[in-house]
Amino acid sequence: MIHGRVKCYFHAKGYGFIEDFDGREVYFHFTSVEGAGPNDIAIGAGVAFDVITTELGLEAFCVKMLTAQSA
Repeated sequence: MIHGRVKCYFHAKGYGFIEDFDGREVYFHFTSVEGAGPNDIAIGAGVAFDVITTELGLEAFCVKMLTAQSA
């Protein structure tokens, strides 16, 4: 699993971007976050996730929230 933090999240649309510790931005949808609803996702929260490459770029799946808001 890769570790990073939630860089931005658009509650109304249900998606956002994670920044990993290598500086890459990875798209995620709230349905890929395990054990959290769309309103439980906070900017700056630590996450662990797996990543796949799609035709649109990197996408996170099996996202696990690690910490509450940390930034």
